[in-house]
Amino acid sequence: MSSLFFWKDWSRPYRFAYVASLILFIISIILFAIAWARGLGNVVRWDVLSELNELPVTFHTFSDGLLDYAVNGKAYAVSEQFVAGAMHVRPDVATAFLVGISIAFVLLMSAITRFDRLRYLVSMGILILGLAFFRWEMLEIPGLGGNYLFLLLAFLFGSLSYYFHAFRSDYPIIIRLATFCLLTLLVSVGLGALSPVKFPALIIVSYGMPVLLAFSAGFIFFIATEIIAALVWLTTVGRSEENNTPISSRRVLGINNLLFISGLYLVNLALIWLKNTKYIDWDVLAISPFVLYLISLVLGIWGFRRLIQQQDVVSFRDGGAFLYAGFALLTTLTMTYAFATANDPLVEMFEDVIVYTHLAMGIVFVAYVLINFWPIYQQNLPVYRILYKPKRLELSLFRIVGFVGFIILLASGGLITFRQGVAGYYNGLGDYYTVSNELASATAFYQQALEQEFQNHKSNYSLASLALTQNNQTAAAYYYQQALLKQPNPQDYAGLSQTYLQTNLFFEAVKTLQRGIRAFPKNGELQNNLGFLYARTSIADSAYYYLKAAADYADQDDVPESNLLAFYARNPKVLAADSTLANSATESSYESYQANTLALRLVAQIDTTQPSQPEWLTGESAKQGLSVGRFASLYNYALANKRADSTLTNTLQRLSIDPVNQDFTDDLLLARAVTEYKRHNHPVAFDLMGQLAEGDEQNGAAYRSITGLWLLEQGLYHRAADTFSYNSDTTSIYYRAMALTKANDPVLAQSLWEAAAKSDPAVAAIKQVYYQERKPQTDVEKAFYATYRLDDPNRGAYWETIQEPSLKTVAGVALTNNFLDQLQWRNAQLVLAGIPDSSQVSPVALSQRNVVAIRLAAFRRSVGAAETMAKKLILPNYQAERDYWLGQTYERTHRVSQARQAYQQALKLAPLNAQIVTSVAQFEQQQKQTRKAYELVLTALPFNEDKADLLKTYVTLCLDLSLFDYAETGLEKLRAATTPTDYQAFLVTYQQKLASIENSRQKFLQ
Repeated sequence: MSSLFFWKDWSRPYRFAYVASLILFIISIILFAIAWARGLGNVVRWDVLSELNELPVTFHTFSDGLLDYAVNGKAYAVSEQFVAGAMHVRPDVATAFLVGISIAFVLLMSAITRFDRLRYLVSMGILILGLAFFRWEMLEIPGLGGNYLFLLLAFLFGSLSYYFHAFRSDYPIIIRLATFCLLTLLVSVGLGALSPVKFPALIIVSYGMPVLLAFSAGFIFFIATEIIAALVWLTTVGRSEENNTPISSRRVLGINNLLFISGLYLVNLALIWLKNTKYIDWDVLAISPFVLYLISLVLGIWGFRRLIQQQDVVSFRDGGAFLYAGFALLTTLTMTYAFATANDPLVEMFEDVIVYTHLAMGIVFVAYVLINFWPIYQQNLPVYRILYKPKRLELSLFRIVGFVGFIILLASGGLITFRQGVAGYYNGLGDYYTVSNELASATAFYQQALEQEFQNHKSNYSLASLALTQNNQTAAAYYYQQALLKQPNPQDYAGLSQTYLQTNLFFEAVKTLQRGIRAFPKNGELQNNLGFLYARTSIADSAYYYLKAAADYADQDDVPESNLLAFYARNPKVLAADSTLANSATESSYESYQANTLALRLVAQIDTTQPSQPEWLTGESAKQGLSVGRFASLYNYALANKRADSTLTNTLQRLSIDPVNQDFTDDLLLARAVTEYKRHNHPVAFDLMGQLAEGDEQNGAAYRSITGLWLLEQGLYHRAADTFSYNSDTTSIYYRAMALTKANDPVLAQSLWEAAAKSDPAVAAIKQVYYQERKPQTDVEKAFYATYRLDDPNRGAYWETIQEPSLKTVAGVALTNNFLDQLQWRNAQLVLAGIPDSSQVSPVALSQRNVVAIRLAAFRRSVGAAETMAKKLILPNYQAERDYWLGQTYERTHRVSQARQAYQQALKLAPLNAQIVTSVAQFEQQQKQTRKAYELVLTALPFNEDKADLLKTYVTLCLDLSLFDYAETGLEKLRAATTPTDYQAFLVTYQQKLASIENSRQKFLQ
């Protein structure tokens, strides 16, 4: 173990410095492994392209007990596909790489100062020559153009190096390291501050890459013998049975095992070489060259120490250890940078260099061992102890032969390895000019790289990315196809498919993805995209298959799972075949998934519970602009939400006025109108819908239809009819006819009923009954006639023959209300007693029955009966009427505080109901709250200009507030809204009140 951790015996400064260098060495290996594993993912990320799909949904329904009304709109499903991003250039990676190279440079400079004079001069000459090729003039330092900056750097580092070598060789390594590190830091800061170029680290690395490649290739060549050297150790290390066992009896693996294992190793290298040079096309299982490099690299820590000690060239502790660490760090980081930038020509160059050097030097080194140590092997002696002390031929001679062998192997491939290095160099320059936004220069360098190696992936993919920035889909498709020739990646297929889609070549896009999946059968991104395309067609089974498979393989599995929900929502037939799919959604924080969960809920109309709020609404994301997924989840939630939510309303208001969300403005306004309506802030809701209808001719009819149904639900029948009058579709005509019928205006409604009846037999049947063209026959017809034909005093006879409990209840409630309007409470009580009390009565009918019972109790001033009925089942749509009649009961029995509380609750739920507003305003007027009463009436009046009682209250309040002009205007509106007799009667009251006010004024002036 002492030889394994040899640095434990060193003094503390040396041990600290070496352990620090080993830590950097290990970090470089880890970074290398990460960059190698990620491959193209280092520079090309999978982006997600989202698109909105409109889905027709019914987001609100209500019923009057006879007919159901559906408020239709649209939900949004989000369909997403993976898009291969552009070749991303990261200057920060180049900066980190340059920092690592600088550390390696410090280690090398510190180590060579302990060489003897000749080796020092040669080493410094090589380092300074390498420094010259870094093209320092590209930094454009003011006053240091041409070679001046290089000469300055050579002087600074050369002078310091010579000082340590010639004058202060006694300084320990820690001082040399610290001094060179400080000088390097000062130079780096100075150059960074003085250079006007945008990315100085990237430009130094890009132009200096040939030097780094040369140093790296030299180091790989140097450590190419380490695996064979390790085998020598393995086959000659002693395994004595006892401590006193003679040397001749030592148990070793011997020369035969060395030759066998070395032969397997060399055959593996030969197969890689033959395959790379296309001499064979076998699918052989060979060890990766980079694995061989890492093994050689790690073994070299001990192998190089043994070499230094046996040849006694320089102190390993004082120089050799740090020399090896510096070259190891430089070479490993250079390979890491090649992987991190997806510069595949450089990667392939390193593969070839590793294979060629290890094969050539492996064969030569085996010969070196056999020539020099065969007799010693036969004596079972530890050859590894004298491995670098040959008896016959020096190792340097064999290295020369190995170098010649390397050149021969290099030439056997047509110097493709050299051309790949040149191509990688041009790719680096192309990256620099790409990130500098000099696209013409970038394109030129990538083209030069293709001239060296036309199949290299990086150049083709980068040119495809540049073509896309110029919207040149044809050129992008060409370069994507070229990128597929040698080293295809899933991103290439995705990019090519996307270019076909952009040029309306749908089937070509599908075929491209199919080819990609055959090449990469477990790539979830390609499977998702193919499922996405199939979902556009009628091939539902294929869409389902690929989306389901993509969820198992894609790194972002939320995307295909979200697409599955969108697929279900867009295919009602699939939902009809398996209703459980509507409940297949699980909890997810992914915004598009949440949006599609809500869309599926709105389409299926199965789940009636309160939906979960999108998670992003409670975080900082709610303050940012809307992505497609966020918008869809917010919009769908606003439609599916069942409770009043002021926070949601405020969020929608803020987002709708944010310019960054201008693409979603209309839909956000609609969502806000829906939330305002659910908050019972009906005036704002109707105002927002009016803005939408006026500003969007294409969707104006849909907005008016929603508004008309809301008005119908709130009992604003004439306003609803006016809203529907702007639409020409049959459904709107039918709703308009229904609104006028509810307003008891059969004459005006007749032509509308006739128009709606032409295409609907059910509507025609109702029309015939309503206009007494035939007698009602079915329970629905009888209930409809008894409810709306108010001018027929004998309609009660039809009501009595209704068999269906709910219909009989609804019609009976209508009759009861009619009798109470005429103050015939006994007849009302008789009808109410005849309403069936059955468990089969629908909640709507039961709610109406309970409300009319409260009204009857109010008429009779029976507080106990009213409170008892108020506690029974009453649906939310009827709670405003419940509270109103309860308030009437309290007011008639002089319970002012309870009446006020009930009225306020009723007004909160139905702020535009003319009957409620009139009574509450009169109540407040009696309580001397004239201004408050006036504001209530003023809010409701624009929606109820046909309500005589509300207009009378408005005129009276205007007189109380001395708003005489407004009172005159209200009086004119009253003339059109009521009968002449009623108008004349109120006119007398109006004039008396006006005269009283005038007399009071005259008395005040006197």
